[in-house]
Amino acid sequence: MRKIALLLSVLVAAAQAAPPPDSNLKKWQDDKGVWHYGDTRPISPDAVTNSAADAYRRGDFAMAFEEYMTWAKQGDPRAQTMVGLMYLRGEGVAPSQTNAIEWLRRAATQGNPNAQFHLAMLYVDNPALAPSEREALLWLRKSAERGNAEAQYVLASRYATGQGVPRNDRDATDWYQRAARQGYANAQFELGNFYASGRGVSRNDKEAVQWYQKAATQGHPGAQFTLGAMYAAGRGLTASDRDAAQWYRKAAEQGHAEAQYNLAVRYLNGRGVPPGAENAFGWFRKAAEQGLSLAQMNLGRLYAEGQGVARNDAEAVKWYRLAADQNLALAQYYLGRMYAEGRGVSRDERESLQWFRRAADQNLPLAQLELANGYLMGGRGVEVDEARGMRLLEQAAAGGSPEAQVQLAERYFSGRAVPRDSRAGLNWLRKAAEQGYPEAQYLLATLHAQGQEIGRDDGQAAAWYRKAAEQGHVASQIRLAGMYAGGLGVSQDDRQALRWFREAAKQGNAEAEFNVGVLYAAGRGAPRDDAQAAAWYRKAAERGLPVAQLNLGLLYAEGRGGLSRDDGQAAAWYRKAAGQNLPLAQLMLGLAYATGRGVSRDDRQAVGWFERAANSGSPLAQYGLGMLYSNGRGVERDWIKAHLWLDLAVSGGYVGAAQPLEYTTSQLQENELARARELAREWRLANAPDPGQN
Repeated sequence: MRKIALLLSVLVAAAQAAPPPDSNLKKWQDDKGVWHYGDTRPISPDAVTNSAADAYRRGDFAMAFEEYMTWAKQGDPRAQTMVGLMYLRGEGVAPSQTNAIEWLRRAATQGNPNAQFHLAMLYVDNPALAPSEREALLWLRKSAERGNAEAQYVLASRYATGQGVPRNDRDATDWYQRAARQGYANAQFELGNFYASGRGVSRNDKEAVQWYQKAATQGHPGAQFTLGAMYAAGRGLTASDRDAAQWYRKAAEQGHAEAQYNLAVRYLNGRGVPPGAENAFGWFRKAAEQGLSLAQMNLGRLYAEGQGVARNDAEAVKWYRLAADQNLALAQYYLGRMYAEGRGVSRDERESLQWFRRAADQNLPLAQLELANGYLMGGRGVEVDEARGMRLLEQAAAGGSPEAQVQLAERYFSGRAVPRDSRAGLNWLRKAAEQGYPEAQYLLATLHAQGQEIGRDDGQAAAWYRKAAEQGHVASQIRLAGMYAGGLGVSQDDRQALRWFREAAKQGNAEAEFNVGVLYAAGRGAPRDDAQAAAWYRKAAERGLPVAQLNLGLLYAEGRGGLSRDDGQAAAWYRKAAGQNLPLAQLMLGLAYATGRGVSRDDRQAVGWFERAANSGSPLAQYGLGMLYSNGRGVERDWIKAHLWLDLAVSGGYVGAAQPLEYTTSQLQENELARARELAREWRLANAPDPGQN
């Protein structure tokens, strides 16, 4: 062996002058021109044919370490860097921080920026290993100054946060820019954030978008998410729901929880993507499983409402609780509701109140309102405490809850638990209305229409009714239609009246259905169409609206609206309406019994129905009842009562009762006539309208 070694040393020495003759042994020449023989050639780490790198790539760390070490011992800084990193990671050799530092320091001292960066980060992670506190920053800066993009990014981050150096946004921007220009995605993203927020530079959304786009196209999920948000808000570029959704999706598919959440919301709203609760559920779940509290809460809501998934109250409670435990106030409120209603859990008012209180303590108006109503009305696990209830109600109203603002307004108008104060009531009602709360808009419109608490103003009434009507508020749609029909506060317009009655009718409102029928019957807003009128009357009649039942009965009685004349059907509908105390229907049913139309003639029934209508003030019914008393039909003849009802009919405006009244008067003695007139006076007094009513 010693001879062989001696021979080789001679050959190596000779090789410095000239290449050796060909040999069966493999030969290679190092970068100093020295020829070597052997089966393994430790080629420089950066060479294209680098067998060390090849070995490393295929996972043969032992061979890679051996070859890198050969070059490292010869002073190659790149190989020294790799040896240091392999010691650090325990790849092909037992891990050793001491050896890692030794080799990284050798390479760093030679100016290798990669070694300088890794040495700096090793000191950052293990401060006890650093010779001094400034050592890490020293090597980090050297690496950054030699162009290492990762070091430039880390140095920028330290300036941005003031970690190890005084916080300096301008220096942070400078280093982010250096790294970003080298295509380092993290730096491009942070530089975009600086331009978007105006940190270290003048705010410039367009510049921010450019850097976000550079990082996003490299697959940076944070940049993709933020670029989606910029498209959604129209910052630095034209707003586009479609592009926003596309970038959210790219980030979401990489597991970005906030992007998954935003994409789910867009599926719920159909913004930039086709609406789909199932897709929303899927993305909410992905984000929720990553612990995002907003996603957990919304996942709970989907389970509670059965949107995109079968309703499951227990699952709803589970997800609400996870979000509530992260102190999300709205989730705490929803969890409180589940306990209050006994959904997914046993009903427990105390537990419910605890969650409401936790949410209220975070100034959630919904929870404050819930607690306020409990203290104001009692029966929710708390005793009535108006002072405490009013404080909570005022907090909820001040916090922007339109429902609380309306309740507070109503209390100021009525003087319940607070001194009556119309001005304060109007102030709170207007606040709620201006937030777009339809119930408040309706109430404010009604005050303007009736001149209550405020001067009458039909124009303002119509304007507020319209705002609520456009949000689908049925009562406002009906009132607005009525204003168009009567030309109150707006130009008279039957087409608009029909339009708004139809909008309310679509929601199944019987009053609106009836009015659509009335307009078709009168040819207002559309050509006269009795068949359409009958169809709409029937819809409302079947919902129990008495005036629609009466009108449908009249159409049957006359054989109009595409209906065959049917006195039986007419009487049946009169009866339904009469049973709900509609005087005109009672009159018509009385006439049916008096004449035997649609029912068997029955004077007693006629008397009964005429009397009910007459006592409601119907002059025609009063006339009919007077005639029955004068003729003794269904009752014993009674000239005093006949005079009473005929007198009321005449004073009520039915002139046809005048002649029978004269005849009846002639049949009475003076004392009997006085008695009849006294009865009429008493009836008028008993049925006089209340002067306090409008």
